[in-house]
Amino acid sequence: MADFTLGYRKSLDGLRGIAVVLVVLSHIPSLPFGGGFFGVDLFFVLSGFLITSLLFEEWRANGDISLKAFYARRALRLLPALVEVLGVAAIVSGRWESAEAAARMRESALMTLCYCANWFVAYRSYPRGELSHTWSLSVEEQFYVVWPLLLLVLLRSGWSRRRMAAVLVAGMLGSALLRAVLWLTTKSWERVYFGSDTHADGLFAGALVALLVHAGAQPSTEAWRRILNWVAHLMMGYLGFFFVSGWAADPYLMLGGYLGLNLGAAAVVLCLVTSPWAPLRLLCEAPPLVWLGKISYGVYLWHSVVFWTLGVTGLRIGGPAWALPLGALLAVSAASYYGFERPLLKLKQRFERVRASAP
Repeated sequence: MADFTLGYRKSLDGLRGIAVVLVVLSHIPSLPFGGGFFGVDLFFVLSGFLITSLLFEEWRANGDISLKAFYARRALRLLPALVEVLGVAAIVSGRWESAEAAARMRESALMTLCYCANWFVAYRSYPRGELSHTWSLSVEEQFYVVWPLLLLVLLRSGWSRRRMAAVLVAGMLGSALLRAVLWLTTKSWERVYFGSDTHADGLFAGALVALLVHAGAQPSTEAWRRILNWVAHLMMGYLGFFFVSGWAADPYLMLGGYLGLNLGAAAVVLCLVTSPWAPLRLLCEAPPLVWLGKISYGVYLWHSVVFWTLGVTGLRIGGPAWALPLGALLAVSAASYYGFERPLLKLKQRFERVRASAP
């Protein structure tokens, strides 16, 4: 495999920042941004790419992959902030809500902590909507359980990059096909949208980009780089339109549209790590977006809980309806990151064999 090294890329943090902005603004009722749910898919593509890149680099450096170290790193990155948010939600519910509502909140927190929340949401049995956004964490964690183990088996078995790419393409197309079939047969958008099996194509697409760049299959001519850049820039332009007009249960999305969007997002990631043109690079390296990207995990975790807490406790200030929720969210997320998450992240170094943009 070619010696591609990811390292730290500001532009990927900036893309994370864009993703979390899409999600958060779509959850403020007073703002007309219904298509922001695709920010979750951007996170999926990024996660698939970053995790797979780290695994390939570890294999190249050590001739093996330590699954124990991998899962220790994931736990240190994901669990502290998640436990913090779930604890606050349980405390607020216990203080300001009825005993029955507080019990449902604790039940929801347990489902989230077990990383199976998406299946309860898919079958309309998740008790509390204030934590339902954690469905995406469950999908990612289930991917983290399966994919590193499968990749390690393929690498130890001496599979060629072409055969591994075929596995990823099959997973991506299989997920999209199952989504379409279930949509046509059940019309249950919750089952189709929140199921791990029907929402994994973005993760596979990101992993495929990592495989391509680590195998040296990057755009090698100016013509191919130009095509890739046009696709990436058009995708970012379309996101602006989609942001105000999209709807998660649109039939065209269920019947292939999500796959197209995920492939477009994968093209953006590939462009950013190979040969980005100035407009895309400057956008994704803008300091505010890079900063948001660094704290994006906390922003995503906290946003629904902060918005709900402001409502249930009756806190109000003057000004636009969105001013207090967004201001409080940024303050809480930044405090959590700098005061709690980042100090604990230093422990990850004990389990790191390679370093890259933190997934």
